[in-house]
Amino acid sequence: MTKPECCCRNCHVKMAGEYCHACGQKHVEGRLDTAAMFSQLFEALTESNSTIWQTLRKLTRNPGKVALQYIDGGRAQYLNPIRFLLVTFTIYFSLMLVTGAQADIAGRMFLSASDDQVSDFMQALSTYVVQVFATQMDIVVFFAIPLLALLIRWQYFLADRNYAETFTFICFVFGLGYLYASLLVPFQALADMNTVGPKNTITAALFLYGAKTFFNMSWPKTVLSGVVSGFAYALTTSAVSTTIAIVEYYYDRMTLA
Repeated sequence: MTKPECCCRNCHVKMAGEYCHACGQKHVEGRLDTAAMFSQLFEALTESNSTIWQTLRKLTRNPGKVALQYIDGGRAQYLNPIRFLLVTFTIYFSLMLVTGAQADIAGRMFLSASDDQVSDFMQALSTYVVQVFATQMDIVVFFAIPLLALLIRWQYFLADRNYAETFTFICFVFGLGYLYASLLVPFQALADMNTVGPKNTITAALFLYGAKTFFNMSWPKTVLSGVVSGFAYALTTSAVSTTIAIVEYYYDRMTLA
């Protein structure tokens, strides 16, 4: 029988028991195998006190309160907001691509754009914008959400929240919105329905509900400010998608020249 290691394999501090007193990791022996990996995954998904379920459970109650607790220092119980956003975003768009829902949305956008009587440049640009929305929405959202957080930070400057704190709140709200929207994707595939409208409605409702707590406002002020925030989001996503479309348009022209 091999002797147990005297040092933690995570932080290399000497261990006196089964768990490391410095970082809390359990004593690990040998190499990582598939059984251990899936065992850890199952434990993380089923443990009621895990950061995954703590984050989801409390976000569904009030995303604004979770953001407040996170920025006030209570971070060990929650997932990192950026990681939470990226994971839920990946789940949502993976389902959209697998079910073909993203292609359906792009087709509807293309048809609506092609009916307009516009110049050749604008017609070509509208086609590129549709392609960006259909194939590069991850890039659009990646750049739009940080820009939105900047606008929201200055919109609610009286609340005295800095950019990082505002960005934390935005990540939690949009991450939860993508998670809820993921539940609608199968219905969209079966019923040939468009979930973009419901997804935006869900995210807007989560933003309003959370903003009331996070920015400490009354309901009338929250609703009025939320309308301005909605325009800010539309502006940032449109600006980012149009910028990418213009770059791709001129790049293709230079390549073909």
